[in-house]
Amino acid sequence: SSGINAEYGLKEAWDIISRAEKMDVAFAVRTNLTFNGIHDDDSPIHGKAVTFRARDCLHVKAKYNEDWWIGRVVKVDAPIGFIPAPCKLKKLAQEAATNINQQQVARRTTLQAKEEVNKKEETGPGKNGETRGSNDSLELIPQTRVSEIEPKSQGPYEAVPVIRPVVLCGPSLRGFEITDLMHKALVSAMKKQFEDRLESFPVDEKCLKILHASIANNKYSNMPDGLDEITDAVYNAARGFKLLLVDLKINSPVPLRNSALGPILVHIKISNTKVLQNLIKQRGSEQKRGMTAQVYAATKLCDLDRRNFDVVLSEHDYNDAAEHLINYMEKYWRASRPYQSSKKHHDSLLRNTPGIINKLGLRSPKVSHVSGRKQEHRIAV
Repeated sequence: SSGINAEYGLKEAWDIISRAEKMDVAFAVRTNLTFNGIHDDDSPIHGKAVTFRARDCLHVKAKYNEDWWIGRVVKVDAPIGFIPAPCKLKKLAQEAATNINQQQVARRTTLQAKEEVNKKEETGPGKNGETRGSNDSLELIPQTRVSEIEPKSQGPYEAVPVIRPVVLCGPSLRGFEITDLMHKALVSAMKKQFEDRLESFPVDEKCLKILHASIANNKYSNMPDGLDEITDAVYNAARGFKLLLVDLKINSPVPLRNSALGPILVHIKISNTKVLQNLIKQRGSEQKRGMTAQVYAATKLCDLDRRNFDVVLSEHDYNDAAEHLINYMEKYWRASRPYQSSKKHHDSLLRNTPGIINKLGLRSPKVSHVSGRKQEHRIAV
């Protein structure tokens, strides 16, 4: 009887998995730990547990039971499978933390015992000061299903919009021409490329003022004041499954990195202060008065950990930077809509780039560079 029930349960699981391919996304989450779905797989269908890394984003299609959801990692060609539910994953994380602590205590005890033995052997008769070689470097840590747990996380998952909005940062302070013009140029290139696949999300000025005041006073945890209303509106807009551009006019990604807004944070990076200074001088004497503040802000952004951003545009040429961002977003588009045919664009990615630059009065700095440099992304979609 138990064999018949198990067989029926397996058939039911396969049926749900096959139907999940065409299901709408119910919700999305960002992970706070790494889960190894291959090791000790106890999912309803062996081999169908989803493996993900800390800070990956998951699209959840349905709830299978109390222990498992059905969904996939938001990456190109990622398969549908079983995702551990929060209660199950939290239990696994606690077990992993306990095992790690026990292993560390056991390892310290073993090392202390070996040191005592070695000391006795060194001073013992007939040893001539010889010691046995240590095998500590060969010790194997037992495999674990859960690792890389994010510090200060409230749980294994955090909710994010089903389509994460794009937020631009840098190269320096908003409100100054150089930064604002670079943002406008990149937004123009994005709109030209994605057309009806992209939506510029309007942000209420009142919410922006509250948000900026909260960030300036640094009186918030994971959600600065004013961001909750913006986040609710973005969640609703994301149900349309279009790419979203949100202009929050922020100068740092730190207040948003762990927020429920879950943005794709893009850093327009100018690490060479002389290049930035030359660009500022080209904008006239009025912009030069704020040069010190702009250079300082750009340096602080460059000093941040790379993991604060999803995309870093460090190219010296505007064309290369825009192509970098467009390529990333094309991959994200395909990753977030794996079973829907997207519109093909045969035009040049940046067919009007020179016109955009001239119209905005933004000139690329005369810096020698090598195009086609390796692009790095924290989330490889």
